[in-house]
Amino acid sequence: MKQTDGFYRAFWVQAFEPGLKTPEDIDQLLVDADEANMNAILAQVSRRHDAYYTSDVLPFTEDPDIPSGFDPLGYLVEQARDTDLEVHAWVVVSPLWDNVYGGPPEHPDHIYHDHGPGAPDQDTWVTHDYNGDYNEEELYLDVGHPDVQTHVVDIVKDIAGNYDVDGVHLDYIRYPENDPDDPPGWYGYNPTALTLFQEEKNRDDRPEPDDEEWLTWKVEQVSHLVQRVYTELMDVDPAKIFSASVLSWGLDDPSEHDFWALDPVQRAHQNWKLWIQDGYLDYVFVMNYDSEPERSERFTEWAEWQKDIDRNRGIVTGPGLYLNTVSDSIAQVKRAISPSNTTGERTEGVGLYAYNAWNNDEDSTSQKEMIQSLSYPTDLNNDDPPFPNKVSPPVPTWKSEDRGHLLGKWTGNETTLSGRTVTITSSSLQSYTATIDGNHLVVLCNLPAGDYILEIEGTTIQKPLTIQANTMTRIMDV
Repeated sequence: MKQTDGFYRAFWVQAFEPGLKTPEDIDQLLVDADEANMNAILAQVSRRHDAYYTSDVLPFTEDPDIPSGFDPLGYLVEQARDTDLEVHAWVVVSPLWDNVYGGPPEHPDHIYHDHGPGAPDQDTWVTHDYNGDYNEEELYLDVGHPDVQTHVVDIVKDIAGNYDVDGVHLDYIRYPENDPDDPPGWYGYNPTALTLFQEEKNRDDRPEPDDEEWLTWKVEQVSHLVQRVYTELMDVDPAKIFSASVLSWGLDDPSEHDFWALDPVQRAHQNWKLWIQDGYLDYVFVMNYDSEPERSERFTEWAEWQKDIDRNRGIVTGPGLYLNTVSDSIAQVKRAISPSNTTGERTEGVGLYAYNAWNNDEDSTSQKEMIQSLSYPTDLNNDDPPFPNKVSPPVPTWKSEDRGHLLGKWTGNETTLSGRTVTITSSSLQSYTATIDGNHLVVLCNLPAGDYILEIEGTTIQKPLTIQANTMTRIMDV
């Protein structure tokens, strides 16, 4: 199954198991990735708002397996520099903390202490459910809270500005899923976020979970955060790649339904199809986590649909190795990298979850055997490895297009403009619109370079501005 250049072969490497914790771990990871003919590593450098690197935003991890003074991300970047491997810093966004750690974080600077479940309503960043409660087993941040959005941006800029990574990869950039006994849309009722929604929509009620205006608002919060991260990352370094792990939830065939009606939007408010069509990021890595043989058909339906999506950005199929035997996972990889059955198209790569969770509990295949079976003929791949040759990652050609980005902030005397529409119109009368967020920011990405006039709904403002190619135009006095 020899392939050509321009195709991702990535390992997710999670930080809950050995793989990134010591110099020896990382040395072996690089050897294994080379042997398997991989070309990218998504390295988990923040599990629950802790840092496996030196950070100005997050406290260093309390993981006891990290040697004193060791910087896992710094070491990985340094050791990978002379290889053909891209290194992407993988950051978990919404989960704040988990009881699996045995108690609250000890570090006083962890956001749990100032913005966690014990904080007053005006200070907490934790999402609440319809009843005003939160999940005590696993706390989630509410991405509709303006300060949460700024916090996520600060994490990304901190990494991109201080480490020579090829990209930043966000995970859990969404709302938490509802419990089986609760309806979709059950979460998102953080007091600050709810008040912001009510102010923007001129409402004073507590919307029902299935309220369409409420659902749309939450979906827009997630999409806006993705746009803002992308725009601010491009301001740090336009060459860096921005990607995200995204969902393939639900039993419906995505080719037969409008994406808005599917579980990723309805349950987690993650409209990632829009992101790759309108260019809110560079790549999505779809978590196609399906066990064989029970969900074989579902895996194929999503994998085929992903190949055929009309898109302006890249899409990577992500088999869940941890759910299957190695032989079944390799069969899934082969289906993922083959051309579409209907159009002959392919995705931009595969990402394997995970390097250090490579099989299910029923399979005794070693990690070494998994690595070898990706690139060498073995019984596990029927003497037909999926990655028999080395290939380079895809080139994001859109980064060289004559386009730029806009970030504007209202600094006037109005009490609030959040929720109002901003329109910018080019000299050729092409218009683009966006909504002012809870931080009084407006973000527009991938605008054709040129001169524009900016207008704000309900005001007399008319401001000229110029969008330059491959840069972010920042205006702080709209």
